[in-house]
Amino acid sequence: MNKLVLRLLIAAGFLSSLWFADFWFFSEARRDTFWFPILTVAIFWGIYRSLANWALIYFITPSSTPSWLESVKSRVDVLTTAMPGEPFAMFEESLTKIQAMEWPHRTFLLDGGNDSQLMELCARLGVTHVDCRNIPGAKAGKVNYCLRTLSDAEFVFIIDPDHRPRPDMLSRVLPFFEDSKIGFVQVVQAYYNTGNSFVANAAAEQTFSFYGPTLMSLHGLGIPTAIGANCVFRREALNSIGGHAEHLAEDALTSMRLHAEGWRSAYLPYRGTEGLVPEDLGSFFKQQVKWATGMFEILFREYPKLFRKFNGVERIHYFNAGTFYFNGLATLLMLLLPIYFLFAQKYAVEFSLQDFILHLAPYAICTLLTYRFMSRFYTHPSEKRFPWRSLTLEKASWYVSCMGLLSGLLHRRVEYIPTPKSSDHRAMPMLVLPNLIAIGVSLMAIAYALFTYYRLDGGTWWMISLALLNVLVMVPVTVIALFPKYNWGSHDSQEYR
Repeated sequence: MNKLVLRLLIAAGFLSSLWFADFWFFSEARRDTFWFPILTVAIFWGIYRSLANWALIYFITPSSTPSWLESVKSRVDVLTTAMPGEPFAMFEESLTKIQAMEWPHRTFLLDGGNDSQLMELCARLGVTHVDCRNIPGAKAGKVNYCLRTLSDAEFVFIIDPDHRPRPDMLSRVLPFFEDSKIGFVQVVQAYYNTGNSFVANAAAEQTFSFYGPTLMSLHGLGIPTAIGANCVFRREALNSIGGHAEHLAEDALTSMRLHAEGWRSAYLPYRGTEGLVPEDLGSFFKQQVKWATGMFEILFREYPKLFRKFNGVERIHYFNAGTFYFNGLATLLMLLLPIYFLFAQKYAVEFSLQDFILHLAPYAICTLLTYRFMSRFYTHPSEKRFPWRSLTLEKASWYVSCMGLLSGLLHRRVEYIPTPKSSDHRAMPMLVLPNLIAIGVSLMAIAYALFTYYRLDGGTWWMISLALLNVLVMVPVTVIALFPKYNWGSHDSQEYR
């Protein structure tokens, strides 16, 4: 019944999109031949992303651990990494939890700093410490070094050092490998510090739909994506592509190469581990610029190389995944166009605000209803809330995505820096300077129109409304950057120092 209702909502969403498109392109309103196409891109980018997402979730297939046939009995090697400066207490807790997993396994700590404290900790816990100084390729390089020289198990569990696995993590995942075509299995990446700050809450909210309906739908198609952590790989699959991809977006590229070689993957919507999500704006933006650059490099350079090896579904999926960070460019257009139109007293298209709202409303209602219904497929009850924090954080990150686009186009080197595991409580005005400028200029454009226009027609009110909406969306993240006290929650911080 859930699937039937969801598919009816998707159908209504597609029909409402067509109704709005008919109004936008074929109504009798006058259109500027230069500005109308640009405004169309800005308006319809979000609609395109919704349609692509709805088309995907048509195939939603929640999964559970398969029946245990006991043909998978091999030992598992667990690989996690360490870099200088990461808090020792974090490793004490995570390595203890890793060693407590029920399935027979051997654990390797791939240490980029050869830290003496970590050596002692590993000796005490029975973990194999690996000196990875001067090993190139960042995290993936260390993983490949261990795979070549020390690890020999049939299955490899890669986990980030801030994540704490549950005892039954491996027991829940390994039965999927009864199917010899499964190359890797991904589980949920959940977080235990979301109550510590606005940014942590917002960053976690951005993952709820992905680890719910999105990956469940990709599971239905046999192509869930690896997420860099909490993923168990079949060694034979990794060997078939020469090991883990050494890249800024190593998880996405590894998935692409495995699927291109004919391997399938599976997703288990189970919170098998919990880790840390960025708590301050600086940490979040560093993470996003790395991911955006990596995804654009994949889109421009790696995707064309693998295109012929992909089947039709994989081609569509990886194109959509690679274009995700174009959201930043679409947001930039939505910021700039109302400002320009109000100051220049020009219009891309002339129709009233009322007509625009009337024709957009069915699509907006279908979007909200579909989102609300999709929350039934989220992996935890705490996730079933309206994600207003994540929406504002994504919009406020527009310039970070644009930086990633430029770096990807120019093939500019971006250092692979692990996401910081501690928090910065200082004010960060420079991080939101582009947003401050956008807010200020938008308000100036609104004031200019209100106080200088001889007559305010429907088109003018439409542009004023867009500019005002942009301001409202940018304000929350700007406030927490300028006044840090509004970022931090009332909970005792669980960060590691």
